[in-house]
Amino acid sequence: MGRRIGRSNAGGVLASSDNYNPVILAVRSRLRAFWRRLDTIAAPRTGPGTSLALGFIIAGWFYGSVVAGTASTLVSGIGASVGLQAEDIVLTGQVETSEQDLIAALGLLDKNSLLGFDAAGARERLMALPWVKDVAIRKLYPGKLTVALAEKRAAAVWQHNDRLTVVEQSGKLIAKFGIADLLNNRFAHLPHLIGEGASQSASEILPLVATHPELVGRVASYSRVADRRWDLELANGMMIKLPETGIEQSLIQLAKLTTDDRLLERQIDVIDMRLTDRVVLRLQEEAAKVRASLVKDRLKAMKKVDRKL
Repeated sequence: MGRRIGRSNAGGVLASSDNYNPVILAVRSRLRAFWRRLDTIAAPRTGPGTSLALGFIIAGWFYGSVVAGTASTLVSGIGASVGLQAEDIVLTGQVETSEQDLIAALGLLDKNSLLGFDAAGARERLMALPWVKDVAIRKLYPGKLTVALAEKRAAAVWQHNDRLTVVEQSGKLIAKFGIADLLNNRFAHLPHLIGEGASQSASEILPLVATHPELVGRVASYSRVADRRWDLELANGMMIKLPETGIEQSLIQLAKLTTDDRLLERQIDVIDMRLTDRVVLRLQEEAAKVRASLVKDRLKAMKKVDRKL
């Protein structure tokens, strides 16, 4: 049967079938003709032997269908002929997963009955979709199927060898980040991880930075260096080099410098926090020239004072 697709009241997708599929109409027509002919035949006397023979014939017929791999189609066709069509398919919980992928994974594109529908097999196919974390399928006879999805939560976009991938908080990969996602600025709100090992170590750095609102809004990317430590690149181009250990204390110190001295707003290229006893600053080129000139002028002034003395 053909299907119409619309929105359900629960926010899911409702897919329905009409009653004009030529295959189903033909099956029903033949069944009606068969029963009409059967009514014209005088019922023979049956005993235990006749019933047993008839049972063997039906069992052999069904066994042949199983061996030929057509049993589910047979059951589905029978179910459809008696009014057990899959008329309503209600999908809920999908955001990143497309409706077309869900319907295709359910396997109801060429079957119209819930009688032969394999819910366990459909769940296994749905669980193989990249964004699906969990799914519950319920068959509500005569013709309703509900599919409730729980999707994975994207935590960051990981860049490695020019390939972008959406990852979970744990670092597990979810799906590739395509050209369309890039053009549409999809996932632009997520943190950007760079380098080998960055996705696996994301749970180490992201929660720590998130506790400092004065920092997290400024970070454009998190670069993993030699899979040992992190560099934070800010939106203004400034680079913050964090140590291998004691990251939490370094971030607390950096947040304090940001609040008290507005350090992140100054003309600085690099803030190096890898040393335990000091913070090393590298000024921007123009700022460095201005500072060098000021230091030079100050030295000259000090020399003049010394001469007078």
